[in-house]
Amino acid sequence: MSIQKISIQNFRNISTETLTLCPQFNFITGLNGSGKTSLLESIYLLSTGRSFRTHKINNLICSKAPDLEITLFGCLTNIESSPQNLAKIGIRKSKSAYQIRINGENIKSASALAKLSPTLIIDPLSFNLLLGVAKNRRKFIDWGVFHVEHDFSIFWNQYIYCLKQRNTLLRTAKLADPQILFWDEKISDLGEKISISRVNFTDKFICILNEILVKFDFSSKLSISYYKGWDKTLSLKETLIKYRKKDLEKKYTQFGPHRSDLLIYVDKKRADEVLSRGQQKILIIAMHLAKIKYLSKYINKNTVLLIDDIAAELDKKNLERVFDQLLELETQVFCTLLDAQNFNLIPNQIEKYKMFHVEHGSIDIIQ
Repeated sequence: MSIQKISIQNFRNISTETLTLCPQFNFITGLNGSGKTSLLESIYLLSTGRSFRTHKINNLICSKAPDLEITLFGCLTNIESSPQNLAKIGIRKSKSAYQIRINGENIKSASALAKLSPTLIIDPLSFNLLLGVAKNRRKFIDWGVFHVEHDFSIFWNQYIYCLKQRNTLLRTAKLADPQILFWDEKISDLGEKISISRVNFTDKFICILNEILVKFDFSSKLSISYYKGWDKTLSLKETLIKYRKKDLEKKYTQFGPHRSDLLIYVDKKRADEVLSRGQQKILIIAMHLAKIKYLSKYINKNTVLLIDDIAAELDKKNLERVFDQLLELETQVFCTLLDAQNFNLIPNQIEKYKMFHVEHGSIDIIQ
């Protein structure tokens, strides 16, 4: 699916705008603080039901809004813009209410939006994939698994509940407490299912990523592997039994899919310790492109990609390589650029695109 049209009311510094979008490339220019990222954020909110910048509704509502309410409306269609595949989405958010509607029907869970229009964001916080904690990389993996196996989120939520129950017992129980045995069984069953889903995804994902990195002339010394959260020679049940005494001493569960990670090394050192800022951005972009290609290849689903300040940290050669890769994918792309970067950064091979200029929250189409 691609976003055909979006209407915005009272979102940050954007009071009222309606934009018809290109199904391929959309470039958003403007000075810092003009509202470029806010436009990306509104698209992300329409596609996922949440912001990638804040959890506080007060930060999203335009200060001039008389009713202190955000309204977003969008039309989504397939890449060929077939009217038969049109979906109409409406979101209304205020301090006291939150409503999502798809084709006139109220939707209780924002996951319905995510399934309808998978959307990825690459922004400065994306560097946390390499710099940050393992939780960031688990979320990155789980985004892909969720779109392939819809039961995955159910298993994960159940697992987290069971894990909390076991950790509570570990703070108060004794080694032979029968309740620990019960939660060990539950955690083992759910954890193995979660791990199998993640391994199936990461095996294919890493293969696709390596193919993309070759096109960027990336270092062949890069090594990427998946750690499932416990010793691969043991089952999760065997691991929980083996380390139960130590878990009781530490008062938390040390092993399981909640400790999994995507291990990224260069010359046996962590990638963030070796790669330059520009190389890190290339790797992060390639990782997102690999997820997009995965969804297209294995479940025939298109993805919307948002890139905030695409030219930052990239030289002209690598920027051209990024655009070459984007052109190969059937995906809708939104990129922000500074005014000074404008047209000269758009390769000649990109024939279908729209250019928007943002100034003080007002958006004009300039090409």
